[in-house]
Amino acid sequence: MGAAAALLAVAPLPAAAQTKLSVGMPVTPPNIVHMPVFAARDLGYFKAEGLDVEIVGFQGGVKAFRAVVSGDVDIASGSGPFSLVGRSKGADTKIFLASMPKLEAVMVAQGDIKTIADLKGRKIGIQQPGGFAWVLSMTVLRSGGLKPDDVEFISILAEDVPPLVVGQIDTAILHVEQEMIARAKKPSLHAVARLWEIEPKQLYSGFVAKEGKIAKDRKAMLGFTRAVIKATRALYADQDKLVPIIMKNTGLDEATTRKAYALLVASCIWDANHGISEERIAYTGKRMEKVGNIKKGKAPSYADAVDLSLAEAALKELGMWKGPVCAG
Repeated sequence: MGAAAALLAVAPLPAAAQTKLSVGMPVTPPNIVHMPVFAARDLGYFKAEGLDVEIVGFQGGVKAFRAVVSGDVDIASGSGPFSLVGRSKGADTKIFLASMPKLEAVMVAQGDIKTIADLKGRKIGIQQPGGFAWVLSMTVLRSGGLKPDDVEFISILAEDVPPLVVGQIDTAILHVEQEMIARAKKPSLHAVARLWEIEPKQLYSGFVAKEGKIAKDRKAMLGFTRAVIKATRALYADQDKLVPIIMKNTGLDEATTRKAYALLVASCIWDANHGISEERIAYTGKRMEKVGNIKKGKAPSYADAVDLSLAEAALKELGMWKGPVCAG
């Protein structure tokens, strides 16, 4: 019995079972802006919370949001505007965190286009009418006082950089790293508009889950929230450590990564607290009403669209982010 007791004393304890969560992301491979979830995984923050997080790629934030509604994933990094549209139509979902609240997209233009007014009569590259590039191109045009009839929309494939480089189109809506790639191929290309400057109050992306999931698996959901907030802070506080993680997940080379990453940090593109201000939700809801995606007067209220309790609990423990850069 003494020998048996000794063996039991030194035998390793079984590893604690990890709670599984699936999170839908809007694109594969991810863009740099989407790094908080990937950084949380690769830095071990999910594991430290007792979570086994499966990252599932979709073709767009709308499809990721729909996957939450259908129950195919537990959480989605969904289109912020469409999340409000879905809620207005009865989806039992809540936005509970927005690490990527700013509209991270750039209109890159040929070198002779100096201002938005110069877009008149030019060829605007989009994938399809009503799609992401079309909506954002329309936003840019409106900001310069132009109408759809003032330009020519050209349908292109999903890869925007080659037709822009060869001059098939005059502009394209790109992510920041795509801008760097395009400019490396054709230095005269430049950003004629950065969407987060034109529409600073519009919500780009929010983490969304069903109300029942938040209530039923609150411990796991809180762990996810806490891990993503910590990873977002790491993007600001430990940039040299994050460069290899970004390169691994995006497939980008180091030069492009560092240039794009530096711009995103300088623009404070991530929110290291919760990112879901009442002003941003209200503005985005009104914008969806204005373009007809939500019936007039039917945009969900902040209380109806948002569950801030997970972020509040996480921030009570972690404290509010105070910098040294992009302080809340």
